[in-house]
Amino acid sequence: MIIDSEERRAVSEMIRLIDRHFPNVILLPMVDSKKALQRTCLEQMVDIAVINADGEEDCFELYKELLSFYPNAKAILYSVVESFAIAQKALRYDLIDYLVEPITNDFVYALDRGIQSINQISLLHVEKNNEASPSLSLRHKILRYIHENYREHITLDTLADHLHLSRYHTSRLIKNTLGMTFSLYLMIYRIEVAKKELSTSDRSISEISVRVGFNDPNYFSKKFKKATSYTPKEYRKIYRGKVTVIDSRLEL
Repeated sequence: MIIDSEERRAVSEMIRLIDRHFPNVILLPMVDSKKALQRTCLEQMVDIAVINADGEEDCFELYKELLSFYPNAKAILYSVVESFAIAQKALRYDLIDYLVEPITNDFVYALDRGIQSINQISLLHVEKNNEASPSLSLRHKILRYIHENYREHITLDTLADHLHLSRYHTSRLIKNTLGMTFSLYLMIYRIEVAKKELSTSDRSISEISVRVGFNDPNYFSKKFKKATSYTPKEYRKIYRGKVTVIDSRLEL
């Protein structure tokens, strides 16, 4: 099922990719609101929903509504522009992926992962290679590298060198493993660590910014506010002395 308020190019492309690569998948009529979603859920079983994160209704509320009917349902989010806030919140839900337009084969791989998570089999009618399903040990290597080196100037290229893989292969593995780009995951993890530092330590904001990988305190403050809606100073004032746990989905 696709949940969007209008027929756009992205929707047409997703339908085309589903028809091409998943001939055995039943695509339900597109719905444009929570009420339409409720009606469909009463009439049809929904396994996977593809939800526009830019729509008039909150995408996470729509997903929760779907879960109220089918607790094992999965979801893929997509938007025109990459949103740090959406990506950060998406980590707290059991989402298949968060995609940014234009719609590419990343959508195909994401949908295939969703189908496998439900049926334990793949319905993807294309020749797949090993990069579509990274092993658990490789996932641990990727996350361990980020978690141990986030204070340094690390990039997709340095990770690729560490894994002895090509940049392209590493980028694909990151997307399939984390459901987002390397740079976005790194930013989210740094912000989560900064939140913990601000609530539990006496270090200055400038010192914390450096400790979590930002050389420019002003840039750190800008990114922190974008992610949390608070400046570092405001966040510290509110959460001082409170236990701030890094999201479990960011752990190994």
